Amino acid sequence: MRNRILLITLIIFLAGSAVIGSENESPSGQESIFNGTLADSIWTIVAFAALLIALSKTAWKPLLKNLKAREEYITNQLSSADEARLRAEKLLDEYKQQGLEIIEKTTRHADLTEKEIIEKASKEAMAMKQRAVSEIDYATDMALQQLWQQAGDMLLLVSHEVLGRSITTDDNKRLINEAISKLQQEQSRAQK
Repeated sequence: MRNRILLITLIIFLAGSAVIGSENESPSGQESIFNGTLADSIWTIVAFAALLIALSKTAWKPLLKNLKAREEYITNQLSSADEARLRAEKLLDEYKQQGLEIIEKTTRHADLTEKEIIEKASKEAMAMKQRAVSEIDYATDMALQQLWQQAGDMLLLVSHEVLGRSITTDDNKRLINEAISKLQQEQSRAQK
């Protein structure tokens, strides 16, 4: 407050001396900074020095202080922004790594699932094939038994016709067994 009163007094004093100095115009009619007396020049220098001192105490120091505070604030904000950027980059790298791990894990899971499905389908196909082979073998055996039965029946008919008499049960069994064994031997030779 004291500085302000001093500054206002100084400004009033300088304005008054400028008014007084303007009344004493030079006789040539031209104004110049060098017109006037030595006292006016000294008062001008003193007023300018007082103005510089007053401004340095009331304006420049606070202005420089505010500029320094602003500079520190901006520096702090820049360092905070750099730290935030580094944290964000670190988080981004972590999230990228997690994403790659998830993709890798999902790929492994998909590969395992694919292998399991293929193995299951393969096992089912093998089981179906084995069932089909066993059914075919069973059907073949049944057909062969029917064929042997029919061959035996035909043999009995033919022997009855050729011999003109009936064959006993023992003769019948013996002839059927001989015929079946011959047919099986011929069949096994044909398959080889």
